[in-house]
Amino acid sequence: MQHKLSGSRPVTGIFIALGLVILATIPLWIVRDRLTLANFALIYLLLTFIVAVWLGTLPSLVAAFFSFFCFNFFLIRPYYTLAVQDPRELLDLLIFLVVAIITGQLTAYARRQAEDARRRTAEQNILYELSSAFNQLNDREGIYQELRQTITTNLPVVDCAILPVSQTSPPDAAQTTMYLLISLREQVYGSLRVTFTAPPTESQRHFLMACAVQAAMALHRIELAENVQRTQAIEEADRLKTTLLHAVSHDLRTPITIIKTAASNLQTLRSQLSLAEKEDMTQVIMQEADHLDRLVGNLLDMSRLQAGALVLHEDWTAVSEIAGDVAALAYQRHQTTRIHLDFPDDLPLVRCDYGLMLQALGNISNNVLRYEPADRQVEIRGSFDEQEVRLTIVNHGPTIPPEEQERIMEPFYHGPDGHVGLGLAISKGIVEAHHGRIWVEDTPGGGATFVIALPRPQATGETNVDLDRG
Repeated sequence: MQHKLSGSRPVTGIFIALGLVILATIPLWIVRDRLTLANFALIYLLLTFIVAVWLGTLPSLVAAFFSFFCFNFFLIRPYYTLAVQDPRELLDLLIFLVVAIITGQLTAYARRQAEDARRRTAEQNILYELSSAFNQLNDREGIYQELRQTITTNLPVVDCAILPVSQTSPPDAAQTTMYLLISLREQVYGSLRVTFTAPPTESQRHFLMACAVQAAMALHRIELAENVQRTQAIEEADRLKTTLLHAVSHDLRTPITIIKTAASNLQTLRSQLSLAEKEDMTQVIMQEADHLDRLVGNLLDMSRLQAGALVLHEDWTAVSEIAGDVAALAYQRHQTTRIHLDFPDDLPLVRCDYGLMLQALGNISNNVLRYEPADRQVEIRGSFDEQEVRLTIVNHGPTIPPEEQERIMEPFYHGPDGHVGLGLAISKGIVEAHHGRIWVEDTPGGGATFVIALPRPQATGETNVDLDRG
């Protein structure tokens, strides 16, 4: 659609039609003694046809009547008068006038039909493009912006605004302004105010209403999608809560029961217990409290992962430093070297959240240390290629069956000892939040090997990513 209708304005078309008739009459007047009345009539009919195709109905009527006048005044005897000497020539003139008018009207009608068809086709194409653009948008502001752009581009308007429903007011009669509700069924999403440069035509009104309907349908789709997401979130929260209660009831009860029993014994039997027994019970309370603290912390971390609330604070980091801290924590806990590190000197840096990756690698290390033979050490190795930097955690204990290798990293997986596994699931979520991968392989000779693969920035185009912790 164009901002202005194709062709000239009526007054300009009339002057053009008069000029064309004059230009055609001058050569006919010069050779009028050599041509017949049929020649004159056909030439004027052709001119009227051209005017109708080019300029429309009113200019074609003007061309027909002015041609009739010039025909009679300049080309039929007696010349320079409207009188007709031969009655047969008068009949020819009248027939010419009727035929010229009919020809002009039919041609102008065909022209209007063709213009209407082109306009409708253009409108359909624009509405299709608008609908396609709406389908790619998932926010209301994007819908409003696309709607305003389409209207200002394809209609002769000086202003287009989206008003809240509360700001809707009746049109001002002194301005060419339209107000349309953006609504679908009984749901109103806003009001569209459009100010035209001139009073809009019927087709422009219909086009504007069609755009508003398309926008309302797109907004309704977004609203339905948001309702579905909210419903899914509520259902997922209920499911997670139920699963959580069922899965961790045993793990929560055990340390609480042990703590309560030890505290009760200290209170009721303190006069009968030796100092060593009291210290043992105190140590049990502290260990089970730490166990309970770790379990609750894992539950909170898992809830953050499930809710998508994990925020990264990335910086350039050497994964060998993360592995070194994990090995140091393991030494403090076991009072012996349980982890052996093997990293090449040219291992590239990666961008990651140091604290979260420390937690991920620590969870895996604590898990494999539980099954590592006392006379062996867990190995953490570093390697890399053009795409990824890898951390390999090698355990020499029992081999994990292939059907269990994926399940052990699922939330609330029950291990062979009956406890709920959350640490590996949290590690997987943290690694995937860094756009990395984690999987399990068999250790040659027996055992399980965990592999963490983090993308290298030059391979992902994320060299300058820096996310602030929220």
